[in-house]
Amino acid sequence: MHSDSGVCSSVADCGSLDAAIFEWRLALGEHAVQDGHAAMLRFGMDTCSQLRQIDAVITPDRQEQLSVLVKIARYHEITLYPISTGHNWGYGSAKPAVDHCVIVDLAKLKRIITMDVELGLITIEPGVTQADLRAYLDQHKLPFLVPVTGAGPSCSLIGNALERGYGVTPVADHFQAVTSLEAILPNGELYRSPLTATSKAGAPSQVFKWGIGPYLDGLFAQGNFGIVTQMTIALARRPQQVKAFYFWVEHDADLERVVVAVREVLQIVGSNVGGINLMSSARVLAMSVPYPEELAEENAALSAATIDALAKQHGITAWTGVGSVYGSREHVKASCAVIRRLLAPHVKRIMFADRGRVQLLQKLVRLLPAKFSANLPAMIDKMAGGLDLMEGIPNEIALPLAYWKSGVTPPSSKLDPARDACGLLWYAPIIPMRAQAVRDYLTMVRSECARFGIEPAVTLTSLSERGFDSTLPILFKRDHSCQEARALQGYRALFAAGKALGFVPYRVASQFMDLVVDAEQTCWRMAQTMQQSIDPGGVMANGRYSLCGVKEQRATENKD
Repeated sequence: MHSDSGVCSSVADCGSLDAAIFEWRLALGEHAVQDGHAAMLRFGMDTCSQLRQIDAVITPDRQEQLSVLVKIARYHEITLYPISTGHNWGYGSAKPAVDHCVIVDLAKLKRIITMDVELGLITIEPGVTQADLRAYLDQHKLPFLVPVTGAGPSCSLIGNALERGYGVTPVADHFQAVTSLEAILPNGELYRSPLTATSKAGAPSQVFKWGIGPYLDGLFAQGNFGIVTQMTIALARRPQQVKAFYFWVEHDADLERVVVAVREVLQIVGSNVGGINLMSSARVLAMSVPYPEELAEENAALSAATIDALAKQHGITAWTGVGSVYGSREHVKASCAVIRRLLAPHVKRIMFADRGRVQLLQKLVRLLPAKFSANLPAMIDKMAGGLDLMEGIPNEIALPLAYWKSGVTPPSSKLDPARDACGLLWYAPIIPMRAQAVRDYLTMVRSECARFGIEPAVTLTSLSERGFDSTLPILFKRDHSCQEARALQGYRALFAAGKALGFVPYRVASQFMDLVVDAEQTCWRMAQTMQQSIDPGGVMANGRYSLCGVKEQRATENKD
């Protein structure tokens, strides 16, 4: 039970739960509430087999139902765990941070409420996915880019923004693009961003992100202060031209010079350039070559020597770089000249390609005899898929990575790594864009990965001219208990070793909240004080980026 004293527990009383389910069904309809068994069938799947006990699932289909839903939970002292679509693969999917939560599935809230074409502001509900927005923009012939991610078309825009996700389009920081939001607080009250709350009915959406007074909207990102019901996002306009650039770094020892050159590109060319990715040979192999299980060592990983041999066999260099340029044709031409000047001295080769060139390459390669073009069609199709993402067109090109070691063949469409029993955990620390910091990070990653049987399939993605986010997919067979145990241990070892060097993830999976939440740090204690003030009963997402629930989680992890 939860108590008003601020002492948190994640276990709901059975009688209270039954009574709450009865009241939710009266308020929302019988169809909108499923009990624990049905809940586990729908949302118990994740890319890690570690289970959470889910007591029920509520699926509202109207925003107006949420206040009543929350008030019932508050009265019966039951913890809710809101999700947008649950497609947070590798970060916990729909899995709550602690046991005995009731999931609030917002996938049916799919309205696109307003679109301000002049200002590029769109207001949406949590169930609106990348695919939904793309269809809306195409239907109305609106010249804007979807803020895409590699997670694919079925993922929620609001969910990704609240996790502070990022992409490759010009508005790369997706929470930075949020100008206002509305949310239901744990007491059932409606929260609105300050300038929106004080505006007259029918007035334009808030155009200044920070509003006035304390910036409270940020509490809802990676927090548990309420259920976000709608959000206004600034969209990037479709430019006159989008051009991709690719570069190949032949030797790992050249990486430091390339990091400096990438930083100079971002400093000089600036907002014309989207995110720049530096992918290790292991990462490129994981995205393009079937997993050679017969070559894996006893610890269920490919050795560094095997990765090097496979990379050489398939013509993959130590590092592969991918970036994008946006703007008028004049802007793009000038930007490409600067990029070539800065990168060319440090890389084996650099190439620029727009939509027309990629389509021409697709036609030409299919005219070549098979013996001369064995891998070219697939490579060029991936280039086309990557260009789609750069142009704000969502696709599933990045999702097969999750299947690489799973033993499962990816379906041709509608990929779902959790449903398809893939083993995946994301380790995603922030790395300063300094050559030595990058080298120190890679040395640590390669050492820890070797210890725990993990391929170091690293990507470095620029977040700004100052830092990279590094994504490392920890891949394993989910039905192989030893592999999964090593993956979980490996994640914790990577986290600890990275933290010792100052490299901490910008987000973690729901089962790893205990690694980031620290009662010794003032910021977490302050957040707890605020949470207990607004949510003394622990109604909202207990254990999610908060001290409340961490003890229960640690006890569960230790028992396992």
